[in-house]
Amino acid sequence: MRRTATLMGLVLVAGLGLALSAQEPAATRSPRADLAARLRAAASLGTDYVPGRVLVKFRGGLPTQAQTSAVTSALPGLAVQLRSGDAYADFDVLDVPLDADVPTLAAALAARPEVEFAEPDSLQRPEVTPTDPSYSRQWHLRAMNLERAWDINPGARDVVVAVIDSGLAMANDVLRFPRFFNGRLQIVDVPFARATDTAPAGRLVAPYDFAYEDALPYDMDGHGTHVAGTVGQQLNSESGVGVAYNARLMPLKVCLGEWEVLFALADQGVSTLPSQFLGGVCFASDQARALRYAADNGAKVANVSIGGTSPSAAVESALQYAVSRGVFVSVSGGNRFEEGNQRGYPAFYARDIAGVMAVAAVGQDLNRAYYSSTGDFIEIAAPGGNTRVGGAAGRVWQQTYRASGYALNQLAPRFDLIEDDAYQGTSMAAPHVAGLAALLHAQGIRTPAAIESAIRQFASDRGTTGRDNEYGHGLIDARTTLRGLGIAK
Repeated sequence: MRRTATLMGLVLVAGLGLALSAQEPAATRSPRADLAARLRAAASLGTDYVPGRVLVKFRGGLPTQAQTSAVTSALPGLAVQLRSGDAYADFDVLDVPLDADVPTLAAALAARPEVEFAEPDSLQRPEVTPTDPSYSRQWHLRAMNLERAWDINPGARDVVVAVIDSGLAMANDVLRFPRFFNGRLQIVDVPFARATDTAPAGRLVAPYDFAYEDALPYDMDGHGTHVAGTVGQQLNSESGVGVAYNARLMPLKVCLGEWEVLFALADQGVSTLPSQFLGGVCFASDQARALRYAADNGAKVANVSIGGTSPSAAVESALQYAVSRGVFVSVSGGNRFEEGNQRGYPAFYARDIAGVMAVAAVGQDLNRAYYSSTGDFIEIAAPGGNTRVGGAAGRVWQQTYRASGYALNQLAPRFDLIEDDAYQGTSMAAPHVAGLAALLHAQGIRTPAAIESAIRQFASDRGTTGRDNEYGHGLIDARTTLRGLGIAK
């Protein structure tokens, strides 16, 4: 059965300058017509999933007629439409009314013997001796004993690392978007710039945007660019440096920034961001597709600095698929310790999948950061920053957008102002582990399970002796890990 792409798209018009003349009609990217309605429904209903949408995976070999029969039997009298996913989805999509109780419908469908899983499309969010001028501020690289590790492996040359996030500052461009502001709908020009330290010419491999369904995963948040910088910002460049500075990057966009939500809702007269989408939004279905895409397009390591509190069988299945194809996956452990320490996903899946590691965060003092979630799924710790220890200097420094350029209290954002900025979170911890995994892969440690085993075995013990729920197996130590595997230099 042929699969067709069915997921998110936004209206986007490409321009060559700050304005396009009436004689040069702008081309548009293919939009998903119901995106604004779904975002608006999620905001008004306060849901943590996409309204009107159920992800469903049928048992293998089930004929189309039997699939339809299972749906109608589970959901009698309900107007629904079953659509196939695409080549990077092992699930189909069931469209239901926007006001339907999606969790209840999914549970009813999941109870059918013909169905392997059925679930809402849950909403997640980003979790946040070189000569480089900013290297002196990058305490987090020295904390993992990285300088001496670079003596063994100079930056994981040509290993492909997928960064599944909000995109990357990858090009100089101007794009046009609709914006509802001061009581009227306007078209605004939004400039973009390339982060030359992270995305130099020829560095990127198979980039893809799962929101717009094209190969231009422009970052409209800054989170993805910052994370990618920790993985692989170049050595001896204009700014700081990354762990695997010679690796190649595969930016895969699965998260919408706050401005993208505003643009999507502009034609409905929305001028201020609904609180539901503060911090942006990521879709579990896109995350699952991106993991499979990474595995099928040459990635050897993937970083997922995204999390939520809703489980997703689609994402769990995709993690298992990625590992089976030789991809090590680093995931953020979660930032919810002071908010009830609720279990996070996809971090929880790392506990049972060899080759997927959930990462806790430490600050400059090498103690667990105050926000870092704890639990039996935490497997390793890495620098993530802690403003309660060292203030802004205690965060993780990398190149990204200037925050003032995309503040929400203006007509339009600017994504062409590139500078070093300091973030903190398990989002920042995970890419340190992804970078270390790339170094190991470059040294010939190729299977995801072997990479995880090495990182665990040679970590520096923290907290309670042995594995514990705060630090997992301890704080990553790049030099000891590489040398401990018999790779001496």
